[in-house]
Parts: sequence; C-alpha cells; structure tokens
Amino acid sequence: MDSTGNSNSSFKTYMELGWTGGHITHGSGYDVAHRQLRSSALESFKVDPSVTGRKYIPNMHTITTSEELKTRIKADVEATVPLEGVAIESTNSYLRSVKTSDTSLVQVIEEIIQDDPVRASVHNLKLTAEAGALLANGVKDFTEKYGEYFVYGHISRARFTAVCNIKTSSKDLRENIKSSLAGKVGDAKGISAALESYNSSNKESCSMDMHLEVDRIGGKDPEKKPHVEIGELVKAWDQFQADFETTPYMALLCHYSVLDSKFPIPQNQFQYLGSKISAAYQSLYLAQNELSNSLMVQAASCSDTVAKACDLVKSLNVNDEAAVAHMHKTVQDCLAEVEQWRLRFDLQSDAKKLEDTNMSFSWVSSGGQKEWSSGKLGIAGDPKYSAIGSDVKHRREQFSTEWKSYRQYQTYSLGDAQDSVIGYRITNEWNNNDNGWFKLHHGAIRQDSSVKVEFCAETWRGCNWSLDVWTVPKIMYEVQQAKF
Repeated sequence: MDSTGNSNSSFKTYMELGWTGGHITHGSGYDVAHRQLRSSALESFKVDPSVTGRKYIPNMHTITTSEELKTRIKADVEATVPLEGVAIESTNSYLRSVKTSDTSLVQVIEEIIQDDPVRASVHNLKLTAEAGALLANGVKDFTEKYGEYFVYGHISRARFTAVCNIKTSSKDLRENIKSSLAGKVGDAKGISAALESYNSSNKESCSMDMHLEVDRIGGKDPEKKPHVEIGELVKAWDQFQADFETTPYMALLCHYSVLDSKFPIPQNQFQYLGSKISAAYQSLYLAQNELSNSLMVQAASCSDTVAKACDLVKSLNVNDEAAVAHMHKTVQDCLAEVEQWRLRFDLQSDAKKLEDTNMSFSWVSSGGQKEWSSGKLGIAGDPKYSAIGSDVKHRREQFSTEWKSYRQYQTYSLGDAQDSVIGYRITNEWNNNDNGWFKLHHGAIRQDSSVKVEFCAETWRGCNWSLDVWTVPKIMYEVQQAKF
C-alpha cells in the first residue's frame, strides 16, 4: 500500500468491532479512521434474536516470565478495548498483582462459549429524515456526524477464567508442575487434580493461590473470586457449564453504501477531500481498517499513529508544498509499519503450515538421510520478508566428535523464554548410515520457545550432527483467536 492509494487490501463492506458496553447500540455509527462511535443515522430496528449455533473454545496459558505476563495483560486489554478513549478493566485483572520469578509460574485456564452472529436484514433498514437530508447535502457532513459504518448485529459469548499463581522453591519443581499441566486444555478436573497433588505433596516447597473470574451465570452479574481453594475450580467450572449466559462482545458493522446509493462505496468515499489528499487519506483509512481486524495482538499499538496521520491529512493546507511533502512522508511511514504487521502474520502462518507434525519424539537413526526439518527455515534471501528481517534470530550448534569406546551423548536446547520457534533443521553432516541417532524432545512451531534435541554417537565411532533453529520474539508475534 502507498500514499497514492495503491493497496493489496480489499475495501470492506462489513467489519467487526469490540462491544465495550452500553454506549454501543444497534444503529450506532462508527468512524474507522479515529476508532470512534458516532450517532445513529438509522430509524429504530431489531435484530433476529434466534441463535443457530454455538462454539466451545478452551484455552490454557502458562506464564513464567515478566514479559509473558505483560503480554497476557496487554492482549486481554486490547482485545476488549478497540475504541479510542474507552477505558475498561481487563478480564484477567488479577494478573496485574502477580509477580514472576525463576521459581514461579502462572497458569491461566479459560473457556469461551460463543454464539453464532445475529444480524438485522440491512436491506430493510432506513436512514432517519435528518440523516437523509444531511447525506443529500454531501458525504462530508454526514460522515463527520455518523461515520462510515453502522452497527447492524452482534456476537455474544460467555467466558470463564481461572488464574493460579504458583510459587515453588526450585526451578526444577516449577518445570515439573508445568509439564504435568501440558495437554490438559479444557480438562478442569485434570488440571485441578494435578495442582492439588503438587500442593499436598510439596507443602514446604510449593504454594498456590487461585483466582476465578466468571461472566454472567443464572442471571447474576459477572463475579470475581480471589484466593479460593484449588478444589473450587471444578465446582465453579461445572456451574459455569450448566448455567452460563452469553452477552454481546463483538459488534457487526455495515457500510452506509449498502443502504443508500448517495453514499459512495468504500473505494470512492473520500473524493470530497480533493485530488491532492484523498488518496492519502484513503490509504490510511484502509490501514486502520486492516489493523482493527488484525489477529496480531501488538499491531493495535500502530492504530494511534494512523489516527494522528488521518488528522494531519484532513487539516493540511494543500497549497503548502512543504506540508504536503511532509504529509506523504508521514503516510508512507505509517503504511510501512502496517505492512510489517501484515508480514508478521504471514510469517507465523507460513511457519505453521510448514510444520512437520509427524516428527518422531523417539530415537531416530541417521539411516542415510541428510536432514529433518519443520517450519519456516529462516527468511534470509526471501524478498517478501526483507522488511522484517531483523525479527528472526538464527541459532546453530554442531556436535562433531571423534570415535570413543562408548556411546557419546550431547544435548542442545536452542531458544529463550521470550522466543517463539518458527523453524528448525537437524542435519546428518556425514550423510551416511553410521552417524548415530538423534532424539527430538520438543520443538512445536509457534508454541515452544526452544528446540531441544539429543544426539548419540555409535560405540567405536564418532559423529557429526548440526541443529539450526529460527525464532521470533514471542510478544511481537502473539496471535489472538479469530473473532468468530
């Protein structure tokens, strides 16, 4: 995308927006460039309340570092506060009081129950007489009062969150607890049993503090329960599953051009600004549109920059050539940053698509095979990703040894806690049958922070193996769940 209006992004007739409380209603207008609600331009209408389907989405997050903790808080806030100037408390507010250390971990257990979308039939909706008259006089005044979109439906959900702050006396005990919880997503009884087992058998070296946050149940308001017993987890979980009530959390937006042909389609809606700046404003509008729908959590930080650039464009003196040149430079910088976030999403998606899900976790013989790989093996030389080349870190270790009268072992773990693995390669440097074995311990693409591989040489023989690992910053590449 550039400041002349060229873009690979499609113009959207329909969008989504977080439902952040009573100030959003069906019919509310929305200004994309400034992420602000506007007055309703529509006569009163109702949506179809019937629910045709429902999704159950379990989640589990293990937090061991302060950076991971900051990311989890930030992700939760940005997922629920998409509007400029709206300040509400994040669902996982308890996390703000948690401290991390080398011997502690925080376990977040979550269940989201989400209804299918409910919508009004937009072709039956009508502008009010006032809004119609304003539109008849031109798009500029109409959009300043009502925005470019209106709310025509919503998605509802219910959410259960349990946060367990676990403090131990050693890093080994922390890792043991972490391993015992792995694979128990959606299994409240299994999680509770594992936590209670460690809590009771390690009273002198382990302490746990459980905090629950539950959306509406049986007509009651959302509830927070601090400092509960571990056993309360299953009871609260079962009650939530039996009596949950879904409430709106995502607003569905429709462009005004669907209602009235006098409102230009998205591609032409800013022509009233004039030929010198309409294309620049249009490109920023598209960028803000893209950011609002991005699944990259940290991309939201770019939205304020784009909104300020929109104000700069609209207030510009088009006869001031220096100001126009500065405006184009500002717009180009904004668009370059948005492009980087698009590339980051593509990179983590490409890595996941290239993951070898059949990699064995048992000992594998060299067997004359040259290499084994999974995920995206870096981006060096790939022109598509040149703009984010500094995001990717490459690590390499080589186990090369002469013969001994016994089997020789070497283990490497490449990657840090703040990393996310996007690819790795295990290479049989001798490329023959006599190079021994390797064993992959972990290395899930986009899930693990490191790749751990153990090598073994045959008795009376040496070996030559190498391990290459590519990672990206975990915080920067965190992806939130699809909105629906």
